[in-house]
Amino acid sequence: MATFSPHPRRTTRYSSIGMSPSPPRQGPTRRTRAGGSTQPQSRFSTPTRHTGNLAVDKDDESMLSGSGMDVDDEASEVFERGPKAETVFSKSKEMTVTFYAQLPVEVKQALRSADFYRDAYTGDVDTLTGFAVVASLRTCFVWKYSQALTGTPTCYIFGCPREAYPPPMATPFHALVPFGPQREPGLIICSNIGQLRFWDSIGMGLAGGDNFSFSLLELSEGENVTNLIRADAQTFIASTSTGRLFRLVVTSSGGKYHLSFHPFGRPQSSLSLSRLLPTFWSEPELQPQPGFVSAVAAEELARGATGRNVWALVDLRIQHWNMSVEGWEKLLMEEDIGDQTRTAVREQFPNAPESDVELDLELLDLQLQGSDSMVMLVSWAGPEEEPSTGLGTNPRRVYAIVYLRHLPGAFTITKVQAVPYQSTSSSGAPMHPRLKIVVPEKLVAMQFGDAVTICAQENEYMDRLELKSAMDRTLGVGVIQGESECLVLTAATMMRTSIDLDEVARFHPETGRANLIKSTMTKAILYGSLPENPLHFSFPPEIDEEALMSGAEQLSEAILESDTEVVRAHHDLHAQMTGRKERLSFLIKFINDNSALTKMSQRSRQTLATDAEKLYAAHQLWLRHNETLRTGHADNVLHEAVYRYMNHVGEGHHEDCLRAFLRLKVRDLGGLIPHVAELVRRSLSEMNGKSAEVVPQANKIVLTILQSAQNYREYNLGVYGIVLPMIDPWTSRPEIINVVNELFTVTRQLVEAPSGDSEAADSKKVPRSQLPELASCLFQCIQERLDWLGSPTAAEETGAERNRSLLDDRFRQLRPELLEVLRRNGFANEAFKLAEDYHDFRSLASLCHKGKVYPPEENPNAARIETYIERFKEAFTAELYQWYIEHGELRTMFAQDHGHFLDTFFAEHPHPGISWIHDLGRGRYALASQALLTEAEHAPELVSKHLMLSIGKLSHLAQLHEGIKTIDQEVLDAFHDGLDFVSVHETLIEDLKAALASVRARQSLEMQVDTIAQKKASNLSNRKALQNVFKYLVRQLLQGKALSVEDMAEVLSLKDNHGRVEDYTTALHLLARAQNIPSARRLNVFRNVWRRIYIHDDWNMIRQTTGVSDEELNQRLRSTALYTALQAVARKPPRPEGYKLTPAEALDVPSEDEIALRWPSMSPEEVSAIVRDYQRDSRALKDLDLEGIYQSMVQLVNTDEGIPDSA
Repeated sequence: MATFSPHPRRTTRYSSIGMSPSPPRQGPTRRTRAGGSTQPQSRFSTPTRHTGNLAVDKDDESMLSGSGMDVDDEASEVFERGPKAETVFSKSKEMTVTFYAQLPVEVKQALRSADFYRDAYTGDVDTLTGFAVVASLRTCFVWKYSQALTGTPTCYIFGCPREAYPPPMATPFHALVPFGPQREPGLIICSNIGQLRFWDSIGMGLAGGDNFSFSLLELSEGENVTNLIRADAQTFIASTSTGRLFRLVVTSSGGKYHLSFHPFGRPQSSLSLSRLLPTFWSEPELQPQPGFVSAVAAEELARGATGRNVWALVDLRIQHWNMSVEGWEKLLMEEDIGDQTRTAVREQFPNAPESDVELDLELLDLQLQGSDSMVMLVSWAGPEEEPSTGLGTNPRRVYAIVYLRHLPGAFTITKVQAVPYQSTSSSGAPMHPRLKIVVPEKLVAMQFGDAVTICAQENEYMDRLELKSAMDRTLGVGVIQGESECLVLTAATMMRTSIDLDEVARFHPETGRANLIKSTMTKAILYGSLPENPLHFSFPPEIDEEALMSGAEQLSEAILESDTEVVRAHHDLHAQMTGRKERLSFLIKFINDNSALTKMSQRSRQTLATDAEKLYAAHQLWLRHNETLRTGHADNVLHEAVYRYMNHVGEGHHEDCLRAFLRLKVRDLGGLIPHVAELVRRSLSEMNGKSAEVVPQANKIVLTILQSAQNYREYNLGVYGIVLPMIDPWTSRPEIINVVNELFTVTRQLVEAPSGDSEAADSKKVPRSQLPELASCLFQCIQERLDWLGSPTAAEETGAERNRSLLDDRFRQLRPELLEVLRRNGFANEAFKLAEDYHDFRSLASLCHKGKVYPPEENPNAARIETYIERFKEAFTAELYQWYIEHGELRTMFAQDHGHFLDTFFAEHPHPGISWIHDLGRGRYALASQALLTEAEHAPELVSKHLMLSIGKLSHLAQLHEGIKTIDQEVLDAFHDGLDFVSVHETLIEDLKAALASVRARQSLEMQVDTIAQKKASNLSNRKALQNVFKYLVRQLLQGKALSVEDMAEVLSLKDNHGRVEDYTTALHLLARAQNIPSARRLNVFRNVWRRIYIHDDWNMIRQTTGVSDEELNQRLRSTALYTALQAVARKPPRPEGYKLTPAEALDVPSEDEIALRWPSMSPEEVSAIVRDYQRDSRALKDLDLEGIYQSMVQLVNTDEGIPDSA
């Protein structure tokens, strides 16, 4: 048994947050000992227990999780009533912690009123004598703790030595003196300044404890006692802050026991020859260096030995003493191990500071576990906190175990091991940490102010006991010799800790870390809520992220599958599922309370959330089932679907499959839904009328599962720290979406089927009422799936983008259909709400115009439209105006006073054929004229083209009346050209219709086309392909269509043109002015026109010059189409290629590919026929051999037009 001084430390360094580190002060400054409470030296403090609760998740009605599972932070109950014997406080495969014994009433009363931040206490459990000690500055309590197992223990009370000016938080040192099992032990109490009181029997404490012997250690000014340990039953060792050691010996004389002491050293007689001649007869003795003695360890005295080894930690040095049985002591060696300890620490902990000053290494305690093997507890400074945070979460002191081996003349560090504990700036109950050997070479224990840690020496197993209440603290740890057990004394109780060495030996690093995390969370769930449990469960510092996630997921799965280790069996399934929900709620609360959620990946968080939402949904399904049974209705679909599922997975042997499913298979809750759908399909195929019963039940099952899960998820996003979208959520898998869509379709068919009688109509009420929920559920499932497929995580999967595009198209098609079904069945408001929620503005526009559309003020949804415009602005008006345009409701669109939104719409969605009306109304004549010009170019109807060009020209000219001095002449010319083109249409139509004047009877369109072809294009009778082209274009003209320039040139040049050769030149002019025809295609049309010009006249007759005068010959040439064409192009400025072609240049004909592009609707056979007709015209032109005639004709035209020959 031993008591200890405060750990050597610099009291000013961490006295307040934010103070910068300073080098250690030198010299024997006075150091005070902390007992068991808070003091300015925060480096020794232990973590504050969390008393606040994080936001919790949702349950049945309130959906708040964790109800009934909160940890009770009120420590008063621990003092008022004790737990039953063998009450388990914590249990894992490796370690079990149980209640051992109550504290005496006197100790309870003293500790109950103690403020551990002001009143210092120390204590110990002496397993050799069977007694425990608790001491304060004034009083020491001793009792036989094993007596508390069967009754109230006798408490012995002693007064402690008084100091005139005791340092803050000082407590005395104490040690029990064993006299064997037949006699009560004695007691030694030593004050901070060396005042010794000795009672040879603790029985004196029953009489006030005044009968004691007193002595005083010879300490110098400022020197304090730092340790008092028991080396054996009669020998004790005290240490001081200046590096001195004292031997205290209990001796018997005259039937009484006495306490004597002397400082360490070899006593020498004044007559000793060695003293007279030290140089010749003896070696010079080592002298100990001064320093703060933080720990002393004494080896057991071997049988027959003349002395024992004593080891002392002095600052960063180790002293090795030989303590002789003859009563003297000799310093054998003193070595500074600071450098090699720092090196070993940095190798094991790469984050440790590089600077020795910043590292601030301290040697805390030392224990022996062999003649040359030692275990040392060390600490160093953690990273400094940012002053602005004020959170107190960064470790102020980090702890480790250092294993030493003493070889002759040197110390070797064999291993450095982490300790699962760190003190922080917010820690309370400071004390000097101490080390205990539980099982030599196997287990060690470390005592801190609010925790006890256990570490295996042979592997990486570690665990800890952390106190829950801020009113509690550790007072002592006693190791039961020969057993892997220890007793932990706290201010509230005494606990027994049993360690299974076989399980510890089986600990494997790869799986063990995750199992430890799982074990910690399991213990928190099973034992953390017990009000009498003094332990608080938390994760160790520097928790491994993978181990955390793996352990949490394993535990969540175990709860979901009703693992008996974490879920208590219960015949009431509602109570059992409620308990499982509370377990999962406590799990995430525990993770949050320990600030460990940020260490978990998003996938792991979502796994935990998914487990919780599945269990919640399954519980809601069970509650709905119970309610159905209570009302006397059948729930056959659920039973049958579960039975099918359980048989499918090989679990059909259960007597009650439904209860078995909800106990064991909730993790695959989504797998039940396809079986529900299969039952619906079967009811429809059997045509037995059962579908009216099956469909509503199936809808309820699916809706209960999906809605409950989605609601739970939405409510608890923050609790689980989920960042949407969910990763491949089970509620929106393709098979789930298909089932919900199928159920909606089947329900719609059932509801809208004709009803034969009132009973059949009544049977449709329930399924009809389910339509809105089914639609909402389907919308949510699809949107959730789209969100996932559009996420960066899903983008890494093959085919994700394609699947997203397909689903998006499907959703776009489904929405209006589903919303229309809702509206049609009396759920218009629900349809509007869904369209609003999913911003389906196109469907909103459609739903708003199912009644009267014009005038807009008489639309029953007029107010709703205005509300949507104000709420959604351009997002809604874009779809609204598009709906008006598509449905020909322009008058409604322009009748509404939404000028600003119309401006935006037309700017983003050009509709020049419509926007000109709006521009005219707002006086934007330039925009209107430009829009009309653009639209007229592509207008299919001749009347429309004419109207647009006319209005557009007027609008363009109207700018002059608005103060604009000049207008764009090119635009005006474009209008003139367009109107000229319309005039060409009108003149041509009039010419063509002249062929019908002689026809009396009413003719069909086709008959009119044939008549015109016969009379106006007789030259095409032997060119059927070109005749068909002519008929097609004539048909377009008779129907009021506006032809393109290419088509117009074809018509003008294909007809006979007897007496209208100027139509050839019209065709050439139109082609020359056209701006939107590809140059290659325009050249082909030019060639077509010129070929027809060349072969129009009878050149054989013209070239018969016998008896013909030159004047008559020239007159013949002037009457040809060629002369007219050449004359028309003679004085024109440079025009595009093909405007003037020689006979040789006009021979080329377009290829079949070019013709196919020109007439895409023609078959390959028709294209080939056209090519043949072109080639026939080309051959005819070639056979005419007009090159000489062409040159003569050009010369004639130049002469007639007065153009010089050089031109």
